[in-house]
Amino acid sequence: MIYTDWIYWLFVLAAVVTYHIMPHRIRPWVLFAAGVTFYYYYAGSYLLLLLAEVVIAIIVVKAAAKWSKRWIYPAAIIGVILVLGYFKYTNMMLDTLNDLFAFMHQPFFPKAEQIVLPLGISYFTFELIHYLVERKRGNLPEHRPEGLLSFIFFFPTMVAGPIKQFQVFYPQLKAKFHIDHIMIGITRIGFGMFKKLVLAGSIDLLAQPVYSKAGIAGADTATLWISLIAYTFVIYFDFSGYSDIAIGTARLFGIVVPENFRFPYLARSIAEFWNRWHISLGSWLTRYVYFPLGGSRVAAPRVYLNLMATMTVSGLWHGAAWNFVVWGMFHGAMLCIHRFHVKQIKPRLKPVPKWLKPGTTAIAILITFFGVTISRTFFILPIVDGWNLMLRLLGLR
Repeated sequence: MIYTDWIYWLFVLAAVVTYHIMPHRIRPWVLFAAGVTFYYYYAGSYLLLLLAEVVIAIIVVKAAAKWSKRWIYPAAIIGVILVLGYFKYTNMMLDTLNDLFAFMHQPFFPKAEQIVLPLGISYFTFELIHYLVERKRGNLPEHRPEGLLSFIFFFPTMVAGPIKQFQVFYPQLKAKFHIDHIMIGITRIGFGMFKKLVLAGSIDLLAQPVYSKAGIAGADTATLWISLIAYTFVIYFDFSGYSDIAIGTARLFGIVVPENFRFPYLARSIAEFWNRWHISLGSWLTRYVYFPLGGSRVAAPRVYLNLMATMTVSGLWHGAAWNFVVWGMFHGAMLCIHRFHVKQIKPRLKPVPKWLKPGTTAIAILITFFGVTISRTFFILPIVDGWNLMLRLLGLR
């Protein structure tokens, strides 16, 4: 874990002090230099890949302004997606093809070695796509190239935490220093470390049985339920802890980045859950996947298809394996059921009496939590093992 490395926090201190003593016009370069140093220390030569993509993005912006060609931005976005696809999903595709052709008793596509996934490339790619799309739409403030460099290489959010928006991030580089940012940042980092190291680490002991096929086989149904619920909280404290640390570290620079988690397990529906869980990712998927597909402005069957497609992308973003695809589709199906209920069933029901609302709210929270928790079987295990665990939990095996 990067955040438990004392060198990282010494680096943060040096970067924060340097940033605040520099004139405003130099600050983007400070953030860029800090990001380059950070990424090279933890990821080595993969820094060249990120630098090349950002330089190409800058060239694309200048070329589009000069030539006014409509294909330039789409081509750049496709190129960024292909780079992510190569590094993140090539192994998955080759493994799948080899499994399909296993009857030939030899690999269909032999692999000399696994392709290594560059650190933080998913966050990097989504932020670069955001920048290119919004630049094409004309929604970004005027800036020099170092503005983009500081945005992409802002190291507190390079490998974890919220997915930023350039038009919110960039103006903050000119803000005056205020001690409140430091106090809030330190407090937020402390909360994040407590969630990650104490809460997630402690609760993880209860989750051990669901981590392996052997553990599942040796546990009874009650133990498996306890373990899966524990895992559901482990992943929350782990993810939100990382986000808190990233948000807090950004605050030390006087920069406010988006909130990422708002008590998601108190959501009363799966739609509300996704407005509370990994909020910046949900917002990105809505703007750049769901809306371009037509969102909810199309016929009902298309809306359901759009929801499924968006959540499938969410699954793939979380991991390069088919179980993550199934997990994403599971959530897509829950969103479709929720939408059908809201649009087709709820209008025909009588209003709930005020005195019953606390009870119905509690039931809604429990149903949502149940759906989210049972979906974790596919998040944590391969498809077959996840399916078997689900059947065990439901008393069907």
